[in-house]
Amino acid sequence: MYEQKIHRTEVLNKMGHVFERYRFLIRSKSFNKKQMETIDYHLSEIMKVLNDC
Repeated sequence: MYEQKIHRTEVLNKMGHVFERYRFLIRSKSFNKKQMETIDYHLSEIMKVLNDC
């Protein structure tokens, strides 16, 4: 149980970091269409995994 809690915390920290980095970048630069498609694809894949749980 303890190891799972650490792993969950690491995942949440990474997700928080991704969110903050994305927010910072959209304020300072624009993404091209291909970059946005790549980001959307990966986020969709993450959501699929989370929905399967």
